Amino acid sequence: MADDQNQMQDHLNSALYGPPQTKPDERRHYLGSLRERTALFVDNQTLREPTTLAQVQPLLKQYAAQANFKLLLNGKLPAELTAPYMTEATQLGLPFTLVSDETAQPEETACGLLITSDEAIDHADIFLPKQAAQAPKDKPSLFDRLFGEH
Repeated sequence: MADDQNQMQDHLNSALYGPPQTKPDERRHYLGSLRERTALFVDNQTLREPTTLAQVQPLLKQYAAQANFKLLLNGKLPAELTAPYMTEATQLGLPFTLVSDETAQPEETACGLLITSDEAIDHADIFLPKQAAQAPKDKPSLFDRLFGEH
């Protein structure tokens, strides 16, 4: 009898609140997905950097050629930031979703872009490699150009 009551309570809870999800904290961090399904994670701050699109494009192309991958974008970010990625995904035939629910957060360290799989892939490194900052070359001064060694 107690087992029947537990089943009835589980059924009512599922009807009221939806089916229970595994790893809810992890899903909040990964725009509703899971770490084990993530091929690429780009935070909001990195997404705002002008060089990021060029870094992400080859990865979008790589994963668009494989089945079961899709692009998730933080729908709470400005459209001018997410639109180039949506355009690129559309051109490559990579499905994408703008996530605007409670998992999408505006903080700099929150997730801005994910490439995810329908199944576990367990990539060890899911972060975009940092590009080495190029040191600006010192311009010779006018004095050096006029009187410097030739």
